[in-house]
Amino acid sequence: MVITSRQVPGGVLVRTEESHTGPQADTNTDVGLEAWLRDLKTAAEADPRD
Repeated sequence: MVITSRQVPGGVLVRTEESHTGPQADTNTDVGLEAWLRDLKTAAEADPRD
């Protein structure tokens, strides 16, 4: 996985380059891509001091 980020007006733009295979991308599972993206957003916005 390759993750890049840069400051943009109003926040940070994050781009990933990867294969979306497996349970994270399977819309028929409880995990799903939306949950994966929600977890990524939570991690990106977390206070690094925690």
